[in-house]
Amino acid sequence: MERLKGKKIMVWTFMGNARMYEALEKYGDRIDTIGLFSFKVRTTGEIVESGVTISSMLPYINRYRHIKWLLTIANDGANSIFRALRDNTNGAQELFLSELIRLMEKYPWCDGIDIDLERGDDYSTHAESTTMFKNIYNTIKAYDSSKLMNICLPGMTSVNGSVGGENWCVYGDLDPYCDTASIMSYGMAWSGSAPGPVSPRSWLEGIYDYAVTVMNPDKIFFGMPAYGWNWQIYDTPENLGKAYRGTSHTYYAAKYWMTGAYNFTDDAPPQPFIPIVAYWDDENKVPWALPHVYDYMEGRDATRYSYPLLSASYNGRQYLTAYGKQQKLAFGTVYVDHDAMPDSYSGVVSVSNSVTTLGDEGAATYHFTLAQAGTYDVAVKLGFPFWDKNSIHISLDGNEVDFSENRLWWPYWRTTFWTVLKKGVSLSQGTHTITISLGAKGAQFYGFRVCSSFSEEPTVGEAEYTLAPRHFKDVNGDMVGPATGFKLTLEMLRRKADSALVWYEDFRDDNPLPQSYWTTLSGEWSVWQDTSSSMNRPYSQLEGKGQLAWNYNNFSDIHLRAQIIFPETFSGKAGVFIGTIYCCFNYDNQRIELYEGSTLKGSYATSFSKTSAANIRSNPSFYTLEIRKRGNQVRVYSSASNTLRFTATCSDVTGYVGIRSDNKVHCQLLRLGDAWTYEPYERFDVLMPDGAFKTYGRLSRSNCSWDDEFQVFTLTADLEESATRSESISLDYDFFHSDMMPSIQCGNDYSVTIILRDINIWISRIFLGDGDGFSILYYQDVDSLVYWANEAAYRWKLRGMCMWSLGQEDLRLWEWLPKQIE
Repeated sequence: MERLKGKKIMVWTFMGNARMYEALEKYGDRIDTIGLFSFKVRTTGEIVESGVTISSMLPYINRYRHIKWLLTIANDGANSIFRALRDNTNGAQELFLSELIRLMEKYPWCDGIDIDLERGDDYSTHAESTTMFKNIYNTIKAYDSSKLMNICLPGMTSVNGSVGGENWCVYGDLDPYCDTASIMSYGMAWSGSAPGPVSPRSWLEGIYDYAVTVMNPDKIFFGMPAYGWNWQIYDTPENLGKAYRGTSHTYYAAKYWMTGAYNFTDDAPPQPFIPIVAYWDDENKVPWALPHVYDYMEGRDATRYSYPLLSASYNGRQYLTAYGKQQKLAFGTVYVDHDAMPDSYSGVVSVSNSVTTLGDEGAATYHFTLAQAGTYDVAVKLGFPFWDKNSIHISLDGNEVDFSENRLWWPYWRTTFWTVLKKGVSLSQGTHTITISLGAKGAQFYGFRVCSSFSEEPTVGEAEYTLAPRHFKDVNGDMVGPATGFKLTLEMLRRKADSALVWYEDFRDDNPLPQSYWTTLSGEWSVWQDTSSSMNRPYSQLEGKGQLAWNYNNFSDIHLRAQIIFPETFSGKAGVFIGTIYCCFNYDNQRIELYEGSTLKGSYATSFSKTSAANIRSNPSFYTLEIRKRGNQVRVYSSASNTLRFTATCSDVTGYVGIRSDNKVHCQLLRLGDAWTYEPYERFDVLMPDGAFKTYGRLSRSNCSWDDEFQVFTLTADLEESATRSESISLDYDFFHSDMMPSIQCGNDYSVTIILRDINIWISRIFLGDGDGFSILYYQDVDSLVYWANEAAYRWKLRGMCMWSLGQEDLRLWEWLPKQIE
């Protein structure tokens, strides 16, 4: 019927609870397809009956003839079972196929089979996995061509695009071997993940934008959860006696939290019973709540924060972060503040009020006068703009100090910095002289200060928040607060350490390839920028062929990462190089290859594709390639997760570093890092509301030495960074907790200061809650499910919506869904 186009509903009989049977009794006329979740397959291929009994379902099967009743065969996410069936281990697939026929013979009234096989392997097994589904489909159709086959598929945003590792699944390959497909686009958030929508908008849009291009939309059921999660965020899971923070719940369990029927002290005192109001996440079209949270703030809600912290947003989350460290300076009382213009100079010198640059035999002299004798600090402001412009000699009244910098990763390359010329020096009343002279051509001098007390340190910035806990009204109408005390929880996003940054080039600057920094060794290179963008630094792409390099030919041990985009006309090789070592994507062979000169030193088979001209600027497919050279050992990595592919022994070369391509290629990132030194993205400190100070996040490491000034570490052995630590860092938001704070009282305002020690940490949210328990709760309500059912029907024009699972939903949902029969 045309009125039901895009509005078919599929559910599963997993719950077996009273509400499941109530939904069947009252609303069976709203359901198109039901998967009878009553069958499990073993590694042998044998199928056993388990779960909701078929006998309990027969009254409904006999009553609702319009429903397509499918026998759901599940492996409960066991990879060993999936693998045995796929590989036909000891005849497992053959037995499985015969078992399907046995079941259809046993239950001749069934309309077909629903295959729910999860936890397959990676993309390398996709052909064998597809063949397994083909064999299942052909077996069912050979038995009875009228029998239907539904397949349950993981959420994929592309080939190799599973967030859960289910890359065996290729939608386009499976499309011929099913009558319908239920995409299980739920579970992005789960018990062990950071709190959030079970099915966030960004994930859903990525899945279905892709799915409709490679599958018949009339076959696709849009998967939505009827359940939610309640994540406890007042302590670590191990201290709570749990493996994970989250506890799953139905709509009605969420309702009981909202109405104050539950609490975190076993639904009994001492924690009060407090009704709460839910929030509506308009980005993801889902409700959420904060049980027993007395105040919370997003990162951007800081009453003050200091540079280099910046406010940013991602998928509706407003956070603070810093992308680089800055010098934090203090001068005390400044007695002399002198700019860069000298009183005299000789040799090749470029002078101005802002900067003096030394060339061949360059020297410059500055005079300053003190009103009285005393002990002073003298600080100078310098700039070493490139690796060969890294030295200058400076004297105070004839006492010379040499300033130079040879660290490849040094954070002040391409910027200015202050440093001590003399600390606590006794200077007489009257005139004194500072002289600068050539160390390396191109070194820059910006001036000096004579002051009472100079100090400097790298800083990532700090943010201060004001929290205002107030009493809540409990179920009895009494104004209440925590019985024991408050706890503060910080939601932060940390990352694993990366090579200490030498140069980050995304080609977004106004002058993206200045000749002072870059050289074209061969071919032609240019930068495209999105001139229509209103962004300060618009999206850009490097494009060209030949060799483009940083204008410095003495690189040795480096870490180099590139994000390569293949236009539709591309053929041949493209990648990155250092000297005669070349690491590339060989498009024609679909391999990553490493060469020294013309000698192939190693390779890794993978897959990559071209981007059409229509998408090359707006939606390109990019592929990450990187090498780490340490002496004569070269490691090759690829993918967004920086996966080590192979290691090879090469000559210990030096030379230029850059990008190389046989034919025109596009690149959106070149990142140069140190091969041995790493920058962690993990530590922060907190000044608590009760005045306590606590440090979080720093991991214990071995086989490395620390630079305490810049908070970086250098390996002392040729290892992977992961081998220096036993702890891991979540790639998701994580939670850090204060001790119990009994002195904090409702009715007062309190200050919290977060001091970041590392860059690339996100300050996401902070929560002040009842120390006996507080949480973040997400659930699905009628508005959420109806919204996405309409998107499935009208935006993507799919078959309809499938929902996991019957009996978990708000039963009022069915009043808003169309009857499937007249």
